[in-house]
Amino acid sequence: MAERTEDGLGTLSAADLTAQYKTLEARFDQAAKTYDARFGVPSGSRPGNALLCWLRAEHLDVVRGLVPPAAALLDIGCGTGEEALRLAQDGYSVLGIDVSPGMVWQAQAKLAGYGLRRGAQFRVRAAGRLAELDERGPFDGAYASLGTLNTEPDLAGVARGLHDLLAPGAPFVATVMSRRCLFETLRGLRPGARAERLNRSCAWAEARAGASDVIAPVKFYTPEEFAAPFAGHFTVERVMAFPLWLPPVHLHALYRDAGAQGGWLALERRTRTWPGLRAWGDHFLMILRHRS
Repeated sequence: MAERTEDGLGTLSAADLTAQYKTLEARFDQAAKTYDARFGVPSGSRPGNALLCWLRAEHLDVVRGLVPPAAALLDIGCGTGEEALRLAQDGYSVLGIDVSPGMVWQAQAKLAGYGLRRGAQFRVRAAGRLAELDERGPFDGAYASLGTLNTEPDLAGVARGLHDLLAPGAPFVATVMSRRCLFETLRGLRPGARAERLNRSCAWAEARAGASDVIAPVKFYTPEEFAAPFAGHFTVERVMAFPLWLPPVHLHALYRDAGAQGGWLALERRTRTWPGLRAWGDHFLMILRHRS
């Protein structure tokens, strides 16, 4: 009988897992060379993505607030290493993993540009296969940024592997693409509004993957659905919408055209943890705590 694994809302065979990892590897390998130009810091002729840069900075502030400098961190779905490299500059020791060899190569190539000889390392590894890592920790914390785990077909495997790698009581910060988005809902009520809503289905479907325009198998979650596979190993400590009032990442041009307005940013930070709103962001950010 083929081995099967829980994915949070059903089961997938070992063959299905391998096939999905191969698909993710191929899709993100194709995007790796131009990823920073499209989604990094805007500069000169490089369009970048100002909204994504703001979200990345907010995400890193959450991580820094939970784990002190010099700590060992695990970056799950590191992409081109932007967050890992910034944390390494701050004195953290970061191991980044990604299913895409092309993304990992780009991350490694950026080390010198950040003036780093140590502090950040990168490995090719799917999140669901953390148990296969040679580095066994213990890590003082971990994070998965901006939709990484919406493409991961084995959340239960992530939970088990991560629990074995983290120190007792260590935090895990996951930013996950949400099933509900207040901005899309309100914008859709406007007369003549264009169909700009993502298909935020609970079933696997080809869609925008995380904070990119890569099309890959994706599943959207409510906070409760996402937390379920982690329940035996982690305790949910906090949930916030990410972002709530600002445009979703796929409508980042609206943020760029309007400019970063301080009033909206202040409202965002003040209300995104409110119980009635925290599940209504483009993403939600969840802080889970290792249960020893």
